[in-house]
Amino acid sequence: MTLELLAQMETVAKRFRVSPDQLAELGADASAEEVTITWQRVTDRLPSVLVTAPAGEEGWAVPIPHRPGWLMDRIVKEAPTWWLK
Repeated sequence: MTLELLAQMETVAKRFRVSPDQLAELGADASAEEVTITWQRVTDRLPSVLVTAPAGEEGWAVPIPHRPGWLMDRIVKEAPTWWLK
């Protein structure tokens, strides 16, 4: 990705508390207690979404590739309008 594309990027990130059962379903660290959903869009490219959860003592953001129905519902429901277009 070039600096020009980064300058054009729109990004919105939100954190959501999730239940221990939902964390287990995602394969996330049980101590995480939340996930972060980041919606991104760059002009002339398809929008993307990244879901992460903190892990370990340092709380590094670890990507969550699994997308169960409840998470997809949250991604779409909370998405910025520009991401849904």
